[in-house]
Amino acid sequence: SLQDRFALHLYSVNGKLLSSVPLDREVTAMCLTEDFVVLGTSECGLEIRELQSLRAAVPPVPMRVPVHSVSVTKEKSHILVGLE
Repeated sequence: SLQDRFALHLYSVNGKLLSSVPLDREVTAMCLTEDFVVLGTSECGLEIRELQSLRAAVPPVPMRVPVHSVSVTKEKSHILVGLE
């Protein structure tokens, strides 16, 4: 089913599954910080999730077009998003 098409999985360095969440959109870009994973989607969304639980830290941020790249500044004050 479409519900099971996309997922995000977090593994330890030893290969143990730590967290897993189904996603309703295809991830087209990803960036990690110490505490968060930032995802861009083909459906024009930007998601910020807590790294350990993979839970949404904030509601998804709508973009007008699909996301091709995401980057977090060194100071972790801004997210740079490359759009189609």
